Amino acid sequence: MHKLTTIAVAAALGIAWSVLPAGAQDTTKDKAERTKDKIEDKAERAKDKVEDKSERAKDKIENKAERAKDKASDGKDTVGEKVDRAVDKTKAKTHEMKDKVANKMDRGDTKNAQQALQAKGYNPGPIDGVHGPRTTAAIRDFQKAEGLTVTGKIDGDTRTRLMGTASAPGTPASPAASPATGVTPPPPASSGSPSTPPAAPEKIEKK
Repeated sequence: MHKLTTIAVAAALGIAWSVLPAGAQDTTKDKAERTKDKIEDKAERAKDKVEDKSERAKDKIENKAERAKDKASDGKDTVGEKVDRAVDKTKAKTHEMKDKVANKMDRGDTKNAQQALQAKGYNPGPIDGVHGPRTTAAIRDFQKAEGLTVTGKIDGDTRTRLMGTASAPGTPASPAASPATGVTPPPPASSGSPSTPPAAPEKIEKK
């Protein structure tokens, strides 16, 4: 009986000694696995943070580049608009100057026509270069008298006929031909040329 008890205790001790190392080994393995998992988790989180920072930095750079591009485009548009406005102003000034010159020329032609009409006995109104109702009526009368197309305007044929015969009948065509004005006698000859005839003024008086 005593032997059986001793054998049973020995068997129990042997089982215990065989189980304890296996349990200790399992516990160490679990700790190693958990430590590995923690390290992997930390590495993954660190990797995610780095990737997030890289993405944010990339987005910032792209946004800055886009804003810089937009500013450059806006600046380009502004310069183009300024150039367009300057060109438009120049064109407007050029047209204005052309209109002024044309108006001055028209007023000059009208004034000359008024003077010619008045010289031919028509009444164009004030000689002011303004093509008013009386000037139109005088031109119409002149066109009727000359057999021209009656328009009341200074067209090419009217201008040619009016300016070509601007003097009224009986009036000399040129003031230089009027005997009232006379002709300036030539200056006396120098002392070294006695051959110049001094009777030129007498011939003019006879004419």
